[in-house]
Amino acid sequence: MPSDKLTRYRNAQHPIPEKMLRWHLYGAGLENLGKDGQPEEVPVPEPGDDELLVRIDALGLCFSDTKVVSLGEKHPRLVGRDLRKEPVVLGHEVSCTVVKVGKNLQDRFKVGQRFIVQADVFYQGKSIAYGYVLPGAMTQYGIIGKEIIEGDEGCYLLPIRDEDGYVEAALVEPWACVVASYNQKRRQHIRHDGEALLIMGERIPHTEFTLGEAITPSRRPRRVVALGASGQIRADLVNLASTSGLQWVEDTATVDSARRHAPEGGYDDILCIGELPAEVVEGVADLLAKGGVLWVLRRTPFDRCLSLDIGRIHYDSLWCVGAFGNDLSQANAVPLRAELLAGGTCWIVGGGGPMGQMHVQRAVQLPEPPALIVATDVDAVRLEAVRERYAATAERRGIRFVAINPKELSPEQFHAKLLELTDGKGFTDIVNMVPVAEVVADSARLLADGGVYNIFAGVARGVKACLDYNAICGRNVRFFGSSGSSLADIRLTLEQMESGQLQTRASLAAIGGMKAAHEGIRALMEARFPGKTVIFPQIPDLPLMSLAELKEKFPTVYAKLENGRFWTREAEEELLNQLLEVD
Repeated sequence: MPSDKLTRYRNAQHPIPEKMLRWHLYGAGLENLGKDGQPEEVPVPEPGDDELLVRIDALGLCFSDTKVVSLGEKHPRLVGRDLRKEPVVLGHEVSCTVVKVGKNLQDRFKVGQRFIVQADVFYQGKSIAYGYVLPGAMTQYGIIGKEIIEGDEGCYLLPIRDEDGYVEAALVEPWACVVASYNQKRRQHIRHDGEALLIMGERIPHTEFTLGEAITPSRRPRRVVALGASGQIRADLVNLASTSGLQWVEDTATVDSARRHAPEGGYDDILCIGELPAEVVEGVADLLAKGGVLWVLRRTPFDRCLSLDIGRIHYDSLWCVGAFGNDLSQANAVPLRAELLAGGTCWIVGGGGPMGQMHVQRAVQLPEPPALIVATDVDAVRLEAVRERYAATAERRGIRFVAINPKELSPEQFHAKLLELTDGKGFTDIVNMVPVAEVVADSARLLADGGVYNIFAGVARGVKACLDYNAICGRNVRFFGSSGSSLADIRLTLEQMESGQLQTRASLAAIGGMKAAHEGIRALMEARFPGKTVIFPQIPDLPLMSLAELKEKFPTVYAKLENGRFWTREAEEELLNQLLEVD
């Protein structure tokens, strides 16, 4: 049973202080986080009539936070903002409790209600993410305003149960990004009323290409820029223009022509038909709009791999499809299978880091898991942590689990070992945490026929990797990525956590108090801990420590861990009972 002190805390039945601690980021670099490496003491804000004051109970530190610290005003979400005058309050993986309610919200909210926050906030058509544009949770108390309460998708606060732990609730947000990556879908048809580019190369004698069902009167672009169109393809366009009102313009088949006619924002669909040179396909691929599809239809293989923007595959949901054949419909006939293949072979690249371990955990715990899970990482300590945490569970479930450090083998040995594990067939699924183009390109060579490559790592837009488009056209391999999560994703993840299907708490590797947040960000940059770090803002002086260090520093807390490794609600309750200062 929780103590009286903890019960008062959970119900927010305690005085609200006049002052609180908050971290501000004033520019790029850790030296600009806080003042002299410490949080600042500021007045606790008073909520307006349409606002809430929330107490921050737990805050997960995210690798995205380190990107903001490293880039400062150059971060894409902060361009044009003078951080010296308008500093950022980081933090978006949060569990919070309402402590004051504005008078216009008292019919909807009450003191003591607990929430997590969907960080990808959209308000009046603009992205104003929590912890980036909006002040985040690296503070002891914060204001939740109308942007979050009355967002474009509804309220971005999600209620949680009284019995939910603060850590497991805060970690729902990063877990939602993982869950979202396996729920991705991609368009298998031309965007209706969109903008399309069609560019044709040489045709092999006695070969004719057709649009098939790819473009029809009922599903056709508003406009097609047709470069070098000939034969049946041109005849199909003429017919569509006369029967459906399709607009089209013709020009020569060059990348310059494609650029000259490109709409603002890019083409929704780019159709590359015939034996176009690799450099032409590469050049026009850069003109895709967000969510755009690159269709490639040809009869002969490319003579080399194609350099494609994997950052945009990740952030902009680009979808690259193709086929060797005559009918354009064939190019996008295979739907995206984002979920790991039941009974398949899965390789998690960079599986030792905090997010990589979450992917490993999910794969091991899936109702219908892969038959083989391989986790690789160049950090021996992290890799051993993965093995210790998940190998036994995998074995109990009949899953073959293998952890490999590539640094312990030559590149040739590493490649041969991976092929041996899959009986020479390659992997049905590769999930990549490493934002390095060469790693993506090299690992992608080990995709099996029909294999799927999840570019989960936050590769910057503009970073290109050499991908085998012949494998896309001839072996139906597919590449996709995702960034962030939606309200639906975080709701699903919360449901899975509360039902016991997903143990978000198992990702925790380190904890600290409010004053340890600076060191926590540094530790994240240094990859010090093999898992997530969570800050308890209401325990300001708790030093940053791994869960293993609890054995010496807080033995009664350590005693309540699961198997001496995994965080529990009971361990959290013991920590709060010992260290919370509640009147």
